[in-house]
Amino acid sequence: MRHIIFTLGAFLVFHCFQYTYAHSWLSCPRSFDPNPERGYYDDGPCETVRGSKRPVTPIQAGERLKVGWPSNNHGGGFVRLALVPESQIDDEEAYKSHVLKFTCYGHDERPNKFQYGDCDHPCNARPGCEYQSNRNDTERYDTTITIPTNLKDGRYVLQWVALSASETRVYYSCSLLSITGGNPELKCSRKGRASVAKCMPNDGDPLETISHGTKEGDFCYEKDGLGNIDDRIWERPINADCDPRTGCVVTSDSEYCKSAIRGIQNPRNPKQPSCKF
Repeated sequence: MRHIIFTLGAFLVFHCFQYTYAHSWLSCPRSFDPNPERGYYDDGPCETVRGSKRPVTPIQAGERLKVGWPSNNHGGGFVRLALVPESQIDDEEAYKSHVLKFTCYGHDERPNKFQYGDCDHPCNARPGCEYQSNRNDTERYDTTITIPTNLKDGRYVLQWVALSASETRVYYSCSLLSITGGNPELKCSRKGRASVAKCMPNDGDPLETISHGTKEGDFCYEKDGLGNIDDRIWERPINADCDPRTGCVVTSDSEYCKSAIRGIQNPRNPKQPSCKF
């Protein structure tokens, strides 16, 4: 009986820890709040940090960008990415009508490493220096995107919205991009919802929670016209050195995490220092 009570107690402690860190955020590119010990934001559309504290990522229209997030000991579920001008930063409907793509939150696909929506951070997240280069490789806690080619020069908000594990909360995070080199004269009309990757389902709210009422943005992805966001998925993103795993602050297995994550000097701006491309 004492063994059963101890086992149950350990189970509850572990899952309380897991629940505490059930949130995640954009770590590549850096979010409005890049602190790895941050709390969660479940009241969107973005983190509440404002002003000069927001990191800015410069990028050219048409370039590829790595987008990633910490696993935080969880897996299963979906992510929605959207892009709007900075002037629409607080407009929730604008994000819904300017969706870039839906992808998977991620889960640890290695044998015996994932159960009941949990895995030990960093799970099997893709490290810095690596990036998604295959459309079907969607469960590594990251993705890559093409920056639309029909945007005016200016600052834009990349919004990340996530459903993961058994959560009934929706989590929000945003990054600020400074985009130049686009051609706003290009016109690309798209209809309906953006396509959705085939993902490990979560046990919480369904995909419809973040997909209902959304529309793919009228974005162009080629210099001369329409294209698709992942037509050049093989191309190296400008921030391939970014390591979305950030570090071991939130892991449920510190020893494993420290052996898996090496080289990151600054978890607030997580990069691998010696990528060989």
